Amino acid sequence: MSESAFAPPGHHHAQGDPPGTVRYWDGHQWVGDPVPAPPGYVQPVVDDRFAGVWIRIGASFVDAIVAFIVFLPVFIVVVLNEFDDVESWTEQNSTFSFSIDWPILAVGLIWLLVSWLMVGLLGGTPGKLILGLRITRDDATTTPPGLEIGARRMIPALVGQVPIIGALITIGVTLASLIWVIDDPERRSAYDRIAGTRVVHKDRLPAADPPRTA
Repeated sequence: MSESAFAPPGHHHAQGDPPGTVRYWDGHQWVGDPVPAPPGYVQPVVDDRFAGVWIRIGASFVDAIVAFIVFLPVFIVVVLNEFDDVESWTEQNSTFSFSIDWPILAVGLIWLLVSWLMVGLLGGTPGKLILGLRITRDDATTTPPGLEIGARRMIPALVGQVPIIGALITIGVTLASLIWVIDDPERRSAYDRIAGTRVVHKDRLPAADPPRTA
């Protein structure tokens, strides 16, 4: 049983165990010793189409790098302005007041727009496309999923742009997604559950029908 593959809890043959034996798989690890397989036992087919937690974290990391590189000039301006604000506040010893960082908000919204178009029309964000993942419709085969479904996947990220409370929502959605991707047989995150999508390995998708000839 490889880490990238999924099998439902139950008795399965474990790699390295004697032929004709099975061992209990609880969905995460092997439990107990191998026992003789029951008469007529057939090893279930392992469904490894769906992307696991580590490659999805990697895709998010790639997305963050791409966003940082693309919007680096804006980040530099914002950081310089923050230093100026801190220096001004220190000199004046004024009372701190909350304000929205409009450049950062604009960058976030632009990134959401780009992500929406890429998901809807190409089947993934830059990280997913680079790492060989594709976002599909509920059938786990149709990709790209289209702009309507792509928009639904953006809902948690859009809510995350709300000042202060958005950060808390983002943390909650991220934690829930990690738990679900680990425990769910189809590796559905919060984004997948809202939009009715799946994230699959590109090379597990069915081959496209060959073009018809006259």
